[in-house]
Amino acid sequence: MKTVLLTGFAGFIGSQLLRDLIDKGYSVIGLDNLSEGSSLANFSEFKSHPQFIPLILELTEDRLGVILDNYLGSTKVDFVINCAADSHVDRSWGQVSKFIDSNIKGPLNLAKWALRHGVEKFVQVSTDEVWGGAEQPYSETSEFRPENVYSSSKASAELFLNNFAKAYNLPLVITNGANTYGKRQNEEKIIPLTVSRLLCKEKIPLYKTPAQRMWLHVADHSSGIIAAMERGYAGSKYCLAPEVENELYTHELIDDICDILGKDSKDCVELVEDRLNYDLRYYMLNGKAKKDLHWNPRRKIQEELPAVVMWFKNKFKEGIL
Repeated sequence: MKTVLLTGFAGFIGSQLLRDLIDKGYSVIGLDNLSEGSSLANFSEFKSHPQFIPLILELTEDRLGVILDNYLGSTKVDFVINCAADSHVDRSWGQVSKFIDSNIKGPLNLAKWALRHGVEKFVQVSTDEVWGGAEQPYSETSEFRPENVYSSSKASAELFLNNFAKAYNLPLVITNGANTYGKRQNEEKIIPLTVSRLLCKEKIPLYKTPAQRMWLHVADHSSGIIAAMERGYAGSKYCLAPEVENELYTHELIDDICDILGKDSKDCVELVEDRLNYDLRYYMLNGKAKKDLHWNPRRKIQEELPAVVMWFKNKFKEGIL
């Protein structure tokens, strides 16, 4: 049984990775600091699982390598997946230092440890936002144009890690994921936020300028990351995007959620000023990931959204959302 060191295991995408890795027979050592975006409920059923060891650690800790060595002893780690990140764009403008620490210093600390322990693959989970607003579809070779603190920190992490790969032979693979949706997402994101606002009979904030996003189901995102770990080439990066029919304007997504909950969006939406440096479209090509990784993002948001919305509705009724 091979072992994966997974960071951010208590977060939205990380907890899906935890489930899928265990289902595939991996042993998982999880690291998380249980800050914003993380939840004990996301991994509660795995607390006593024989394939899982949870560690509550801060990746930005200067002595991270020493602490990990003390915890793990002679345990061999085969793969590292760094899914830990601060990821909310609006929050990033007011927490610049925190985002730099979490999204740059953290991955570099982890990479230093991975180099000492000879892991087979180091997977950095990144974002489509590093390319900024799309005039043409992005591919793996597109030029970085980050427009906010969050995307700038993620782009910087990629550059630093690529330097480590070139200088020290870090077996680096980078995945750039599209906007992701599904159960267990943090309440500040658009789908759970819209559900909670509707159920509280509060207005849903919508930026004045229409924006488009590609929507990738969390299970498809997780399967792409694992495929990159198993089959990705060191030194490569992969765009994890859904098929083009999963691209929606934000107001279309809100309309769909309102329809599912029996509401009229015209009565529920409040137009607000655009966020700083607002990216109006993220659009990636997924051909390389499909070919090299044999990855198939099969879920469609039009089919998956009702179940996701009802999951958040039920959590709201339970007082969790």
